[in-house]
Amino acid sequence: MTDLKFYFDGTNGKPFEGEVAVSTLIAKLGEADDVGSLPFEYSDSFFSGSACSYNHKLAIMSMGMTMSSFTIKNGGDKYIRSLLHDIGCDDRTIESKKFGEQKPCDDTCGYIFAAKRLPGDNYLIPVVIRSHRYGGEWVSNAHAVEEGCPDFAAGFKAAADGVYSALLDYIARRGFDRSKLKLWICGFSRGGAVSNLLGARLSFESGISKDNIFVYTIASPLTVYDRRAGFTDNIFNIVSEMDMVPRMPLRYWGLRRYGTDLWLPCKARRGAEEYDRLLEAMRSRFAEIMLALGVEAEYTPIDDQEQALDLFFDYVDDLLDCPEKYRDGGYQQLFMEYLQSKISGGIFELRKFLRFLLSGNEEMADGFCSLIEQWHELKPIEKVQRIGSLPAKRKPGDKSPATEIIFMCLGILLRYAAKLTATKVTGGTQDYFYDQLVALLVDAYHNAESSALMQQHWPEVYLAWLKAAPESELFRTDSYSRISVK
Repeated sequence: MTDLKFYFDGTNGKPFEGEVAVSTLIAKLGEADDVGSLPFEYSDSFFSGSACSYNHKLAIMSMGMTMSSFTIKNGGDKYIRSLLHDIGCDDRTIESKKFGEQKPCDDTCGYIFAAKRLPGDNYLIPVVIRSHRYGGEWVSNAHAVEEGCPDFAAGFKAAADGVYSALLDYIARRGFDRSKLKLWICGFSRGGAVSNLLGARLSFESGISKDNIFVYTIASPLTVYDRRAGFTDNIFNIVSEMDMVPRMPLRYWGLRRYGTDLWLPCKARRGAEEYDRLLEAMRSRFAEIMLALGVEAEYTPIDDQEQALDLFFDYVDDLLDCPEKYRDGGYQQLFMEYLQSKISGGIFELRKFLRFLLSGNEEMADGFCSLIEQWHELKPIEKVQRIGSLPAKRKPGDKSPATEIIFMCLGILLRYAAKLTATKVTGGTQDYFYDQLVALLVDAYHNAESSALMQQHWPEVYLAWLKAAPESELFRTDSYSRISVK
């Protein structure tokens, strides 16, 4: 083991407190690799108390760390490495893995470790999970169900276990005393899911007190089944009801996250008056963030977007009513094949997904896609007629997963058409949530990453919410009862 004095010879032993510049990929520009810079506040004092007490400033800085870990152009880990250096980590302590292109679905992840001395006789090890533009790791997001991994989302669990082993090896090789260590673990989206499982395993098994294991995840998917979720009050998950990613794989299966879920505002959860007040502040912060990045963009959710998603997941839960059906019915393989066909690990495009699902049935593909492409030009009666013509284009006897997914979507459109027709007759509002859901999906088809559906998953959106209000006003931790209007 290496003598710690070699790494902590005064070059990183000084307390650091102040503003640091974070380089990040700009979400608005989609596939373009343009980089912007945002200021964040860091202080060694963030780690002076117990990890079991939420620290809003640390949550915001964790967002900055994970934004800087995105792979940009051919830069590999250079942006997050630079940020770690700026907060006082000696370059000789920094180790990163898997920031190059990954093989499809090897259930691993890119990560980086570093170390610095804290005031007193403790050491801090930041553990940052790469969370965007991660190559073939993209495929692993769909790898949720395995017979040999019954208690967890399989792809995330395998990746977290790999980081766990590497981190314990790092600690041993560097000669750290675990009783004097503080760990800071953070990640966004897939990186958040890996961080969630990694933080839990470290809390249970590493011998490091959970008071010294600081875990902050943002927009994390679901990771662990209820039957295994333990008491991990040092893990904080910042999630939005209007973002579909934290709803997956499926809560209906009994999946959840370790730790405390901190829910960002939405109208269904908070009420219109409180939500509108917070939304106004959030939109101001969002405009400031995007202006600093040199991009003109507005935050424009669809009204009642969280309830439109509730309606969509009612259909998904009916289609995939148990994890075994997802695995054994061919759905998991189908989604993995789609993600493998689009290996960038960045953007989900609905129009390409529909074409992928309808490969081999060009007549239905053309009918489905042209309907959505012309949606805004069609009169209501024309929409109803076009929707009604689609079932006849189904190939008889085809019960493949792709076909069932398409007909789930068609079922939504048919119900929408029926409600639209009824509304025209009665003058009521029977079609409202179907109208909102269809508007959400049509928008996603046309605008991809810039759509209202995908914008909810932008890091800049989460950052704007975090800066919109104090945590006492911002979050709710109570359970949310999904509102079914199916």
